[in-house]
Amino acid sequence: MNQYLGHRIDQRNATNMNNVGALNSTLYDEPHDFRKPTAKVVTTQLYTAILLGLFALLSFSLLLKKLPKLYASRRYKDSGSLRLPSWDPNSLFGWMTVLYKIDDHQVLDYAGLDAFVFIGFFKMCIKLVGIFCFFSLCVISPVRFHYTGNYDDDDDGSDKSSVDRILNLVKRFQREIQEPIETITQPGPEASFRYLWMYVLFTYFFTFVTIRLLLNQTKLVVSTRQKYLGKQNTVTDRTIRLSGIPIEMRDKNTLKTRIEQLKIGKVSSITICREWGPLNRLFHYREQVLKQLELNYEKCPRHLRSHEYISENYNLERNVDNIASVIENSDNHSTNNNTNNDGNNQTNHISSSDESNEDNHVYGEIQLKERPKMKTGWFGLFGTEVDAIEYLEQQLLFIDKEIIDARKKHYSATPTAFVTMDSVANAQMAAQAVLDPRVHYFITRLAPAPHDIKWDNVCLSRKERLTKGYLVTIFIGISSLFLIIPVSYLATLLNMKTISKFWPDLGKFLKENKWAENIVTGLLPTYLFTILNFGIPYFYELLTSYQGLVSYSEEETSLVSKNFFYIFVNLFLVFTLAGTASNYWGYLSDTTKIAYQLATSVKEFSLFYVDLIILQGIGMFPFKLLLVGSLIGFPLVKITAKTPRQRKELYNPPIFNFGLQLPQPILILIITLIYSVMSTKLLLSSFAYFVIGFYVYKYQLVFATDHLPHSTGKVWPLIYRRVILGLLLFQLTMAGTLAGFEGGWVLSSWLFPIPLITLSFLWDFQMNYIPLSQYIALSSIREHESDESHVTMSSSIMEEDSYSYPYLVSILEGPMLD
Repeated sequence: MNQYLGHRIDQRNATNMNNVGALNSTLYDEPHDFRKPTAKVVTTQLYTAILLGLFALLSFSLLLKKLPKLYASRRYKDSGSLRLPSWDPNSLFGWMTVLYKIDDHQVLDYAGLDAFVFIGFFKMCIKLVGIFCFFSLCVISPVRFHYTGNYDDDDDGSDKSSVDRILNLVKRFQREIQEPIETITQPGPEASFRYLWMYVLFTYFFTFVTIRLLLNQTKLVVSTRQKYLGKQNTVTDRTIRLSGIPIEMRDKNTLKTRIEQLKIGKVSSITICREWGPLNRLFHYREQVLKQLELNYEKCPRHLRSHEYISENYNLERNVDNIASVIENSDNHSTNNNTNNDGNNQTNHISSSDESNEDNHVYGEIQLKERPKMKTGWFGLFGTEVDAIEYLEQQLLFIDKEIIDARKKHYSATPTAFVTMDSVANAQMAAQAVLDPRVHYFITRLAPAPHDIKWDNVCLSRKERLTKGYLVTIFIGISSLFLIIPVSYLATLLNMKTISKFWPDLGKFLKENKWAENIVTGLLPTYLFTILNFGIPYFYELLTSYQGLVSYSEEETSLVSKNFFYIFVNLFLVFTLAGTASNYWGYLSDTTKIAYQLATSVKEFSLFYVDLIILQGIGMFPFKLLLVGSLIGFPLVKITAKTPRQRKELYNPPIFNFGLQLPQPILILIITLIYSVMSTKLLLSSFAYFVIGFYVYKYQLVFATDHLPHSTGKVWPLIYRRVILGLLLFQLTMAGTLAGFEGGWVLSSWLFPIPLITLSFLWDFQMNYIPLSQYIALSSIREHESDESHVTMSSSIMEEDSYSYPYLVSILEGPMLD
């Protein structure tokens, strides 16, 4: 009996091995799919990315040596008041050593709390992906190689992954187990299931590691934020934004009395926002006139700038220098002739004076021709031609008079006010308190910094602000839906079958030339993906600026959400599912297919995302050092920078916007989590991505760019929630992968508790960490309340700010001249 069973097992094993061989031969004969580039394509992408990265790094080092004011502009800002670290200007790579030595506390001091949070996210990702890489290289991949002969799930070189092969093997074994023979333990299926149990264990392990590091970073951000902000005692820290003010209380004295009656502290000052729209428009028009006036002054020769002219009839006033010259010439003429004839002297004087007047008249006409002129009609193409400087100066004087008159007018009050309390503690308590039992009345928030406020939006009425917000949101939603179409076509059309169908000649050429096929179906999608990921965020940034948000920091955090939604939904979910989900409604109607469909699509895109991360991290990140926008535009801007004001702004550091820079790294981390158990190559690529990104962004935030919005680290909750989303997708993908096996529901059922555990940590974060991420604890304030020496540099700078409406109090400056 034992001999018979042994013979049957050997026979079955031989049959299975033959089936695997037949399956391999069948798979290798199938046409290539662009979503699964071959290892040769990935290697080519790696070499290309390395060459691009090295070229960018060398170019940056050379340009930094030649143009330090452009690429290390913060070192020269405000005459070097930031006292940033320096390096030997003659050394080509000396900046690298200095950058490496900058620690987290120096980032906090030099670049602020928002930069500390941003760099801390990359540091956490490096630790997390490093742990994943260690266990993948030392445990997961060796075990997988032992049972399947493949180091990764995509190492078979065919269009089918190794997990699919295991699935087929297990199904065959299970079918044979169910045959009517004596029940015996088959070694093949048991080995396969032992291998799959490893997926279950590491899903739990990687989830808990991620949550642990996420919580550690959250505690670090919260504690640093409390210490950093608790030391400050600026106007910003003592001010709240009060909205929903009833009409009868839109008066300073009435509102002050009302707030102090609530016994939440004394009020130092109040700025009630009004509908200052006409004054805003006058100032914006004044800026345009002032700019044109400065440009025309630069066109005018220096010795002609101060002459005055009566415009249209050319009756020119004599200047003082010419009058003095006439008198001097007359006296010299009388002395040289030694004549006593008064009549002759008078005649000579008149003759000399007339001659001088004649010279002055001719000289005046020459002056007038050299001074710039302009036409007063539409676009400067029609109308009367006048002296440009005189006309623009008259315009400027007229606008200044209008502004002075407009400042005296009464404007309707809006339901918004900035209330400055007598202490930081009172402001924090007021911001967290419920001041009125009615809905939408007396809503308190911490105020943004004065330099962070968009005063044009503050002046909007509540109706205008709501209208703008809803319109922009609806338009972004509609545009996001329309953007699904090109992304779907990108994911479905770039393969050999479709190319051969719509462009037979190109399809024939690609089939005859394997290298061309690899480029078109392997490399091209990653570059198209990168292009799509580059342009749309700037479009969303433009739309967000019209949304009516009160501060730049609110715009920035809103932009992070919008851009992440776009790249996650359109460039990940739609792109991943489009190539395999031929019927979206079918999967939506049967939700049991979603996990399996996601798992299948994710496995097929494994090498594609390896390709993409290599390009983005190794190839594209170093180009961020070059500040390509500034580099390309610098020669043009330098040529057009003709006025002293423009030349002064020429070397201003570019603005670093989290809304443009943060969403993609979060998406890369989510992709890394999803593939953490399945692909070692992707983990190694992600590790390189975050290491390079860490140093690139550290250099930009410390030396090259400014981050003006004052969000005080509030971007961290956005990061936390999206990492939790990534963990849930990771767990869903692994459940779908395991559920694809016959009888795999047993393995998938073991993953059922882990999403609940993950969501419990999200709930804990919302309940316990969000308040500390938005407000300052009273104990942190009291601890440093008496220590004035701990006020930071940024605090002392912001102390000069106030919440007075700038267009009511700002000086009407004249043109800036050399």
